[in-house]
Amino acid sequence: MIQLDVLSSFAICGAGALVGAAMLRPNLSDDVSIRESLRLFRNAFALVGVGLLQPAVIEMPLPLWSEAAMVYASFGGLIMIGWALSALSGGRRSRSAMWFTLGAVLAVVLAGLPAGVKGMNFIAAAGLVVGSAVSAWLGRRLCWHPRDMHERLLGVTILLMLLSSALRASYLLTWNGPFEPNLLYVPPAMVTPFALLYGVLPILFAMLLHNVVNARLQARLHQRAMTDYLTGCLSRQALAEGVPTLTAQARQRSGGLSLIMVDFDHFKQINDRHGHAAGDAVLRHAVTVMQRQLRGEALLARYGGEEFVVMQPVSDLPAARRVAERMRRSVEQANWSDVVPGLAGVTASLGVTLFALDEGLEQALARADEALYRAKASGRNQVQAALVAA
Repeated sequence: MIQLDVLSSFAICGAGALVGAAMLRPNLSDDVSIRESLRLFRNAFALVGVGLLQPAVIEMPLPLWSEAAMVYASFGGLIMIGWALSALSGGRRSRSAMWFTLGAVLAVVLAGLPAGVKGMNFIAAAGLVVGSAVSAWLGRRLCWHPRDMHERLLGVTILLMLLSSALRASYLLTWNGPFEPNLLYVPPAMVTPFALLYGVLPILFAMLLHNVVNARLQARLHQRAMTDYLTGCLSRQALAEGVPTLTAQARQRSGGLSLIMVDFDHFKQINDRHGHAAGDAVLRHAVTVMQRQLRGEALLARYGGEEFVVMQPVSDLPAARRVAERMRRSVEQANWSDVVPGLAGVTASLGVTLFALDEGLEQALARADEALYRAKASGRNQVQAALVAA
């Protein structure tokens, strides 16, 4: 086996950490927790990178103060990574507590200088174990409850660092040879595996972290696409994507599926008389009022403007009409003056149809829209069923 130089692996580790720091762009996310975690990760990687690059720029053998700087960079970087993992997994940790901990780490490293090379090596080994344990504990949600494969691998990487640090410390405790600067006190056969691990771990961690953050951002973008920004109910896209699930459930229980289209009467007048902010408040409250009349498996989506679509499992068309009638009454009887001062009331017209499990969404929407048009033409504030039920 080719024997790798340990100091070279440290330098490679430092370079990889700096590359990892450059990969992380906190400004690319508008999520507070992700942005905060990326900032902490970037700072941690920069600290580790600057500390471990010393073998590449300082004449050998490294002086004791340089070894102390490497120890602090590794120990302190792991502490910062722990805080970053906590932020990424949704935890809230005090920044002042982190800075206090980093200060305590610096004090421990400085206190070990009089003990010379031997003392610094013991501090380095213990520091890696403690720092890895802190990272594993603060990032335990990623380790034990990963959302995807990237998070699972990130957790494995954290645990691998902890286990390797504990193994290195155990070898140091049984070391009988001389203590020299910048050596791993492990059996000769273990030097190359440790050197490889230290060389590739930062860049591997950064790549996994980059994938985790990208997956989080994509999931958040998808969630936003699925949610109507104004009212908080489902979007039109979410309605289309939710139909297959509802139809599959309806087939399993051999039941029916209703489609109800809702349009608020004279909504333009509300905007004209009370302002668009009042109109927005009406829509938000109307969604809350209507949602209370629906079962948990129902879909309520904003179709466009002041139009909404509801899909709920029912037994037949009369049952669908009863659901629509409950919604209509709940809107009519709501206390709208508390929502918009001076607003006497709000009513809605509804069109109802049954959704055939083998038809397209647009066909059912067209029938519900036709029934809604008749409800409007017949005086508003009423429910009309489609002339042809699927």
